[in-house]
Amino acid sequence: METWTAGRAAALCAAMGCTLAEFAGYLGLSRSTVAKWNRTTNPRNPGREAQDLLTVALAKASPSVRARFHSYAGEVSQGRTDLPGTAEVNSRAQVADAAAQAEQLANDVAALGSDADLIDYQRSELGRIAVAYVHAPLPAVFADLRRVQNTLTQALRTPQRPGQTHDLMFLAGVTSILLAHASQNLGDHGAALKHLRAASTLATAVDSTALRAWTCGSSALFHEWSRQPAAAVTAALKGLQYNSGPQTRRRLLAIAARSAARAQRPEMSQDLLARLDEPPNRGFASVDSVEDFGGLLSFPVTKKIYYVGGTYALLGEYDEAERSSAQAIRAYEQGLPQERSYGDLALARLDHARACLGQDNVEGAVASVARVLDLPQEEQISQLHGAMASLRDQARELGDRRHRAAGELADRLTGHLSMRPRALPSSCA
Repeated sequence: METWTAGRAAALCAAMGCTLAEFAGYLGLSRSTVAKWNRTTNPRNPGREAQDLLTVALAKASPSVRARFHSYAGEVSQGRTDLPGTAEVNSRAQVADAAAQAEQLANDVAALGSDADLIDYQRSELGRIAVAYVHAPLPAVFADLRRVQNTLTQALRTPQRPGQTHDLMFLAGVTSILLAHASQNLGDHGAALKHLRAASTLATAVDSTALRAWTCGSSALFHEWSRQPAAAVTAALKGLQYNSGPQTRRRLLAIAARSAARAQRPEMSQDLLARLDEPPNRGFASVDSVEDFGGLLSFPVTKKIYYVGGTYALLGEYDEAERSSAQAIRAYEQGLPQERSYGDLALARLDHARACLGQDNVEGAVASVARVLDLPQEEQISQLHGAMASLRDQARELGDRRHRAAGELADRLTGHLSMRPRALPSSCA
């Protein structure tokens, strides 16, 4: 008694040279039933009635069909193999088998999903979210990011054409970077690191140097604000080895320079600042696929100036720090509202206050600090706490030298730090 698996049934169909519809008609079964035997994933074995019909069909088949069947099924034919013409039959069977396999492959490829419209829409959505991230309330931005993440995950779990799989994985990597920053903002450093790992894995899978560079930069930023400036320098410098666009490279250099200043490495910090405006080496990209999204995923000139001001303040070069931070503040205030990063603007004001104290300009420092103390709670990012504490210590030191106004500023900062709740950490800076 023949035992028919899905593979043996498909082999008989191929040996007879039938389409699924023809084979179903020959057996007297529905096309959908026969199709289940030929599925590439989870094929279903023939039922009891079909088992009998297949046995009869094989018994009625010609010797050449039976020979092809046993060849396709990987079985030894029960007939003699030394009869004249057997080699020719086997050769024809192999040709037919190759043709049937090619046809099946073509059908499988034709059945793959085509999500070109979905990819274009999600790319547009990520651009909108990246821009909104800079100035909009985080909860709404995070909800939008989750919707994009769910859509891309579902699409990637469906067989896609190779080019579209590549695009979907790239967009998933960009989404992971944004989710990493959002998770850091919401106070979950562990979740942020998981998203960065996902972004790094996806960057490797699609061989995107821009995505790799951005992942390194975000990792460096998280290290910097986690009081690990040396690790931040290492991560940022690693990102510079990848071919990326000018904004991405400026971001990496700026993060590395500021982190080097925090790590008490002034010479390295100065060298990195000097490289900020250098043209990229020949062969480097003029733009990359990540910075093209804009918003949080870009590094405009104003942001660069803000970083420079903060770095000079950390280095104790207060004249340069005052000029750069004041320039960044003006640019943020006069720029478009959707391009105004409230986190960067607040930190630039504190950098300006620190520079003013270094110049013994307490009045200027008080004016800058006042604007930050008046910020609504939702804009009080956690970096402000550390920056205010550092500024308070600087003002207190100046007050100890009998500068009364500086002492009053230190007291005001102390009162604010003791009364306000710790804000959620933010990586927008």
